Amino acid sequence: MMVACKTLPTESTSLIASTPTMTITPVPTFTPLSPALSVVPATSTPTFSLPISSAPHELRMAYVLEGNLYFQDGSNPPIQLTNRGEDRSPILFSESGDKIFFFRGKISDALYSISTDGSNEQVLAINNQLNSFSSEYDESTLPCDPVLVPHTPFLLFHTCSHPDEYTTIHNDDLFSINTDTGQAKKLFAFGQGGAYYVSPDGSMVAVDRLGYIDIVDMNGKMLQHKLATYTLSEPIPLAPQVFWKSDSSGLVIVIPTNTHYDTAPDPRYQVWSYSLTGQSGSQIDLTPAPVGTDAIRVSPDGNWILYTNYDDGLCYLGDLRKGHTKSLGSLQTVFGYEWSSDSIHFVYGVPQAGGRGISLGSVNSTPNFIGNGDFIGWLDDSRYLYTTDRTILMREIGEEATLILPGVPTSLFPGNPAGFVFNYQ
Repeated sequence: MMVACKTLPTESTSLIASTPTMTITPVPTFTPLSPALSVVPATSTPTFSLPISSAPHELRMAYVLEGNLYFQDGSNPPIQLTNRGEDRSPILFSESGDKIFFFRGKISDALYSISTDGSNEQVLAINNQLNSFSSEYDESTLPCDPVLVPHTPFLLFHTCSHPDEYTTIHNDDLFSINTDTGQAKKLFAFGQGGAYYVSPDGSMVAVDRLGYIDIVDMNGKMLQHKLATYTLSEPIPLAPQVFWKSDSSGLVIVIPTNTHYDTAPDPRYQVWSYSLTGQSGSQIDLTPAPVGTDAIRVSPDGNWILYTNYDDGLCYLGDLRKGHTKSLGSLQTVFGYEWSSDSIHFVYGVPQAGGRGISLGSVNSTPNFIGNGDFIGWLDDSRYLYTTDRTILMREIGEEATLILPGVPTSLFPGNPAGFVFNYQ
């Protein structure tokens, strides 16, 4: 039985200049550590050689092969940065593109950084450091889901507990670490944080605290308490989906309305727009409304939304300024959306016989099928990377694809391009 949608109450207050209601307990800082072993000199003759590509010089790529981290600058030969055989998927480039962040260990036990020339390998977060912050952390506590703060050297992460190799428990805390000095502090204690979303200008964080969303600054100081509120479903709580607008002036929050959820009925959502000027949020009526958790994506400028509706089995593009919607076709043939930075184009996956394919859509035109493969990411407003048949290609809208990396080992892409990260500037 479907649960009818209902309007959720919202509570909004002006920016708080005084002491926040949630205080931050002073905690010790991490001492920057030296690597346990000397760093392998960067070499252009890696153990696992990849052919030289025709990648543009602005494109920097990092990937892990056989447990070691490799870096490739444009079309130059790849160089091997580490030789421990214990490294896992690289996750981030620094904003400047001269540093790579990656995990090391069987289940991503520690978070590291290294310069793209193979120097300055540094432990940023590791189990025994986390244990020094609180007795609630133990040998199974590991850093999780790191996010870079734009225009700063800081990186945020929360911790997870891994009682075994297959189980992950999120601890709802939040840490900030200076990636230049290696010093870190705890912004929110164990159980006081939640899912977090950094503003594009790097000045604020939206924190989902299970039932409401707060806005805090980068030191954890409260700026807006309960910007949005929602009712938690039972027995399984559904989370909202939070999207900052590209100018950091506000957010679009897709709020679940189910009061009961236990894999059924399908999750139902309302779309709300919030500014940070102290005004209350406004609901955006879409017909039909989002139903089902698949592929909800708001454009960077906050003007468009892509979503599914399980009631009629279709996918939709919605105009959040006017409330207009148009169908993109059956949800059985669409999965995953990624917007371009100019909020005009989007790429989405389509099932193909024996594999997957990608299509290119636009707010101004009918979507077109591009070809077989998996989408990796946008380089800029008009160019993107994707992988197909053990190759990585770059394609510009309206142009033919360019080969970037041929002969990519299948181990690099176990279903998704999680073993590959890039920086383009």
